Amino acid sequence: MPEVTLITTSQVADKYQITASAVRRWVAAGKLKPAVTTPGGHYRFRESDVADLLAAEPVAEASA
Repeated sequence: MPEVTLITTSQVADKYQITASAVRRWVAAGKLKPAVTTPGGHYRFRESDVADLLAAEPVAEASA
C-alpha cells in the first residue's frame, strides 16, 4: 500500500499560492474533504486529494 502524505491547511495554501481561508472554504463547500481532523479541530489533507481537486478545477475558480 502506498504511503499517504498528509499536509496542513497552511501547507496547501503555501504550495498552491492561495489563502488558508480559501482552503477552509473548499472544505465548507464540500469540494475538499479532510483526511483527518485533529482533536483541536485542524484539518489534514491527502496531498493527492488536493492535487486532484486542482487538476479538475483551476485555482482561480477553486478559491472563489
